[in-house]
Amino acid sequence: MSEKDGYVVVFGCKRCGKCKDVCPVGAIYEENELAKIDPEKCNLCMKCIDECTNRSIIYME
Repeated sequence: MSEKDGYVVVFGCKRCGKCKDVCPVGAIYEENELAKIDPEKCNLCMKCIDECTNRSIIYME
């Protein structure tokens, strides 16, 4: 994954934790009450996007 590729958590995150629970590599964590995605751990499986009912996670190329 390049520095420009990866997921971004955008406005609308309700901090439900569903994305964190479904992530197979533990790339999602909370920091300062915001969900963050570690691009070094993320394997681009897109399970977090599918699981997010608020559509708060987008993929940036």
